[in-house]
Amino acid sequence: MVFLTGALLWYFFHSGTFGSMEMVLALGIATALIAAGVQGALVGSASRRLAGTDAATETQLRAKMTRGERIAGGLLVITVLCMATARMF
Repeated sequence: MVFLTGALLWYFFHSGTFGSMEMVLALGIATALIAAGVQGALVGSASRRLAGTDAATETQLRAKMTRGERIAGGLLVITVLCMATARMF
């Protein structure tokens, strides 16, 4: 639903031109998609393996999940900054 809404807004407000404002917004879109990929790759795979493991493996998996969430969080900060500053370009 979010991607459909975003695509419609892009079509209505930015169709026909691809200036610096659209480049900044495209960077925000790319970082949001990369953040989703990081969440799926690092956090998703580790959480599936988490059930039924020993304590040492659980600690390693939780560290991997934390690392993935921090990376995705940083990418989402870039996404928000791009959305907030796009009009300035």
